[in-house]
Amino acid sequence: MFKVDQLKGFGIPKYRIQGFKGSRVQVKASENKNSNPRILEPLDPSGMTLIEVIMVMVIIGILAATVIPRFDFAISSRTSVDGGAYMIASDIRYAQEFAMANRVSKSVIFTSSSSVYTFNPTGNLDPSGQLPSGVTISNNFTITFNSLGEPTTGGGGFVTVSGGGQTKTISVVNYTGKVNIS
Repeated sequence: MFKVDQLKGFGIPKYRIQGFKGSRVQVKASENKNSNPRILEPLDPSGMTLIEVIMVMVIIGILAATVIPRFDFAISSRTSVDGGAYMIASDIRYAQEFAMANRVSKSVIFTSSSSVYTFNPTGNLDPSGQLPSGVTISNNFTITFNSLGEPTTGGGGFVTVSGGGQTKTISVVNYTGKVNIS
């Protein structure tokens, strides 16, 4: 229990609380003028203060920082291979669209056991051709598109990317240049 003394001054009642410092308490108003000192009771404990919320977040952050590095992310190699396959498919489509838009031939050259592929002729807006870490190209393949977007070399062919025991094949349909991932 806490003890409250009423202080007098300037016509406004003020109270001095004696007890634990920083505790959440409320003054229990009394109709009886003779009941001094007043008794305090704790506030409704169903809420949380901002400090308590911040402390919980700090504890969760510390636990997350120590637990997450211990997980084995075997999914990351599959995700990297999937990402590399989608990147290659997108870049092949880019080469096809570039050839049609600029009325020139554009090639994408893949080299076996490499994680980089190149464009010919090179341009300032060409993608980097850098695959994600741990992903490599498994076969040599060159695809060239003419100004109509048709594959002149490499149509009907494919390039395979692999990493971490996962493999994806990106194929280019002859005549149309449509790109498929399997």
